Amino acid sequence: MTKRTATRRPAIRRIVATIGAGAIVLSGLAFSEMSAAAATPTVALVGSLQSELGCTEDWQPACESTELAPTGVDGVWSAEFTVPAGSYDYKVALNDAWDETYGLDGGADNISLTIAGESRMSFTFDLGRKRVGLEVLSLAGAYSAEDEAVAAAPIRQPGSDEQFYFVMTDRFKDADPANNTAGLGDDPLVSGYDPANKGFYNGGDLAGLRSQLDYIEGLGTSALWLTPSFKNRAVQGEGANASAGYHGYWITDFTQIDPHLGTNAELKALIDDAHARGIKVYFDIITNHTADVIDNEEKQYSYIDKATSPYTTAAGEPFDPADYAGTDEFPTLDGTSFPYTPFVAAADATAKVPAWLNDPTLYHNRGDSTFEGESNLDGDFSGLDDLMTENPAVVNGFVDVYTDWVDLGIDGFRIDTVKHVNLEFWDTWSTQVLDYAHAAGKPDFFMFGEVYDADAAKTSPYVRKTDLNSVLDFGFQSQATSFAAGNSAKGLSQLFASDDLYTTPDSNASALPTFLGNHDMGRIGYFLKNTDDPLARDVLAHELMFLTRG
Repeated sequence: MTKRTATRRPAIRRIVATIGAGAIVLSGLAFSEMSAAAATPTVALVGSLQSELGCTEDWQPACESTELAPTGVDGVWSAEFTVPAGSYDYKVALNDAWDETYGLDGGADNISLTIAGESRMSFTFDLGRKRVGLEVLSLAGAYSAEDEAVAAAPIRQPGSDEQFYFVMTDRFKDADPANNTAGLGDDPLVSGYDPANKGFYNGGDLAGLRSQLDYIEGLGTSALWLTPSFKNRAVQGEGANASAGYHGYWITDFTQIDPHLGTNAELKALIDDAHARGIKVYFDIITNHTADVIDNEEKQYSYIDKATSPYTTAAGEPFDPADYAGTDEFPTLDGTSFPYTPFVAAADATAKVPAWLNDPTLYHNRGDSTFEGESNLDGDFSGLDDLMTENPAVVNGFVDVYTDWVDLGIDGFRIDTVKHVNLEFWDTWSTQVLDYAHAAGKPDFFMFGEVYDADAAKTSPYVRKTDLNSVLDFGFQSQATSFAAGNSAKGLSQLFASDDLYTTPDSNASALPTFLGNHDMGRIGYFLKNTDDPLARDVLAHELMFLTRG
């Protein structure tokens, strides 16, 4: 064990204490109920601080110097220690052995502690709750000017005060009819353009958006957020199931604006005009999948799990891509490596840009996701080609793609389908893209992910464990809608009580973009239409959004 476990971001909920000459900040201490043990054990504080507290070595469960004493309350032990400045990890061990230990949230993970000055501290263990508590009893001295750096102002990330105008460009305004068919002819099943059909392109474009910047500015907008604008497969499906890529989520070319919407030069002109008005421009981006180009020889599309049919290397050796996620290595694969044999029609052999996207071995090729279990990460999203984001070639490829758009002037990203991509991808990708943006003179570059879940325990790890600045506040959307519909405020109380899950040294819940409805679920009025007074309740929901967090 070491004195300090160094990580770029906290990988778990941590206890972090910083003490200067009279100042302290504590965060992340949590408690929950669990059952008590039958026998009365001995309890010792163990960790990398034991040698500072009189033990001959650290991580020594039998050391009497760090034993906790019964408090007189059944199942509760406590002791006071003077802890010198430093960074430590600790937990408690029962009965002078490692057989039964309790750390962070009652689990096996260590609790981290950082103090900038010597302090008297009380450590308490509750066996019934299986939780370790920490109380600071004395500080190093009175507050002084030296403590200014410790008692810093609350963290407020660059994107936390934006008022976004979210626009699906195709549905906004058609200012340039010449691009409606993208040069693909008049057949809607080829061009995707049919303004009479809501499932097809309707004609809106970047020129139309640019022509209405006065209107958008007049709404108080500080940031313009565009749905995915890259070149899409114009039409997918057949017959009654055919529809167009007007929404932007069927990308074939990640380097080019969809010709239905305009050109890269027109996007640059829009960005320049917006910037002149003090309005930032955000792109909605995707790394999880591309358009549906890859088929399979078997013509079967049900998901096959890894236990039934593991991946194999080109040499025939079974392996799990997850074992390589976050590394610079990956086995060589071929067409036999997958449960389904990938097939790409000759006409589509070079359909995707950049060219590396045309390699079918860079995809999972396991069939359609059931949105449960491993298929959440490895399955095709309704047939869309699901990238093997464990492969460093995919990670590096997308770093290159999106840093190029930073160079064009984009101010931030909203990232689609984040929870369907492995966390190791986000850890690497987000750091490299954010570092690139900062080095390019964009210190306020802000990235937030779509993690489609209202549970902060499931959404917050993407903030704590990666360099994503934030995630969309689906929790707020859910509870605000419930309250506005006439239900109890208990849900809102629980929502705000979970905010600490997002707290790290450089992020917190204040940066979560709040919303009441979106292009996936519908507008707030749709959810409230069957209440007793839909309009008044709609206004109430908006008051919540504008006057609380966000």
